[in-house]
Amino acid sequence: MDYYYDDYYDEYYDHPDQAAARLFHRDLSIEETIKNCVHPSLRFATQYITNFIAINLLFSVLVLIVRKVFPTAQRSLHLLSCGCGAALVYRVIDHGFYHFLQLAVSLYAVQWTLHRWLTGTGRYIKTPFIVIAYGIGNLLVSELLEPSPETWNRIRGTQMILLMKALSLAFDTDDNHSLRSQLTVLSYSGYILCPANIVLGPWISFNDYLTIWKPPAGIEPKQCRSPSGRRMLIHVFRIVTSALMAVGFLLTSNCMIDYLLAPINSWKWVRAYGRALSFRTSHYFIGYLSQCSMMAAAADWHRAEDERSIMLPVSSLYRITSPMAVEFPRSLVQVVTAWNIPMHLWLKRYIFRTTKRPFGTGTAIALTYIISSLLHGLHYRLWITLLTIGSWTFVEHEVRKKLATIYSACVLVGKCPSSCTVHQHKSNSVFCTVINMLFFALNIFNLIYLGCIFESSEGPPDEVQQDKSMFGPWTELNYASHWLLVFAYLFYFVI
Repeated sequence: MDYYYDDYYDEYYDHPDQAAARLFHRDLSIEETIKNCVHPSLRFATQYITNFIAINLLFSVLVLIVRKVFPTAQRSLHLLSCGCGAALVYRVIDHGFYHFLQLAVSLYAVQWTLHRWLTGTGRYIKTPFIVIAYGIGNLLVSELLEPSPETWNRIRGTQMILLMKALSLAFDTDDNHSLRSQLTVLSYSGYILCPANIVLGPWISFNDYLTIWKPPAGIEPKQCRSPSGRRMLIHVFRIVTSALMAVGFLLTSNCMIDYLLAPINSWKWVRAYGRALSFRTSHYFIGYLSQCSMMAAAADWHRAEDERSIMLPVSSLYRITSPMAVEFPRSLVQVVTAWNIPMHLWLKRYIFRTTKRPFGTGTAIALTYIISSLLHGLHYRLWITLLTIGSWTFVEHEVRKKLATIYSACVLVGKCPSSCTVHQHKSNSVFCTVINMLFFALNIFNLIYLGCIFESSEGPPDEVQQDKSMFGPWTELNYASHWLLVFAYLFYFVI
């Protein structure tokens, strides 16, 4: 008993300098971090990224050769897409092929049946919504029946991209009979198995798939000879840049955040910031890798908008995410938009706009967040996070709209133009600067709070531990963002 008391005394009543030294102590040195984390991460990144670049570059070269030898042979493109996509899936995903196969085949069978028997009938429910209901139901049942959570986590993203492609195809071919005439078993297989986006995305429409590997109309081969070398160099530069950005974000997520925050990791908000930032940077790794894969597979070097600079244009089809817009957000709406640009466009185009007219804006927003959640499968943390984000975006939008109306100030969710004639207080005024900075700080706070719940844990926890760990990080932070959301909602009614 005396010995225990001595230890207690030595630990808690030593010199202040010794306590401070322990507080800012790192468990691993920079050399140990490089050896135990950086090197293994680099080996993994090299092997993983090489598969995507090599197979997609091979696909791109084969497309160029086939297009030159057989200019009108569209079947060859579909066959190349099927072969290279299957090879990439085999190289990257070890198990779960039967889930992908049965979902792809059954979705095609459902769409073919609906087009065959329900075309031209005065139906109340459109066929795409039947496909949505079947596809999401199939996805959820498959996850419930899969005995290995690890296997499902490996194919979760691939299943989501497959479902997004099939659902967009149902919408696009519902009324477009010319596009429907191009939908065959071979073209559908080539679209679904396209190596540019079969594993990590991004989503592209069926029409983009049919046209992106075609030379632009009206351009003769002679006109493309002189600048082709410059286009090639720009294309290669963008591929390499995207790959390096992906590796950088992977190292940041796996190694650098823990190393840099280790001295002050005893503070709960610092731990929450580290978990949230690690989650976001891992998403940026996936985003830039899918961008790299998409560009490596694209033989489309004749876009005028892509030749203006060596950097990828903001409006480019290949742009996946915008880390700067997420990390320094004016509003949460900007975060939602820049987090996954193709998915945002998919939801806006096929879900929000389709449901807004018959059901109204509020219902359309709710359905958009519900569909977005279900596309990720039985991911309960993501469901709750998306619900919280949806609530925050609505409250922030309404509060800033009221403040802009009351004070005639440029404090809306979207940035006003420099020559704004609607508001008296411009964006560069002191009042607007203070209000916008307060909302910026609020959004940074929400990024920390909402992202920290996605901390990964080793091993599959049992049911009791899962319930605790699901809200564990938020419990540690006393549900601060949710209480602040309630206060902001009340403030909206008061002002």
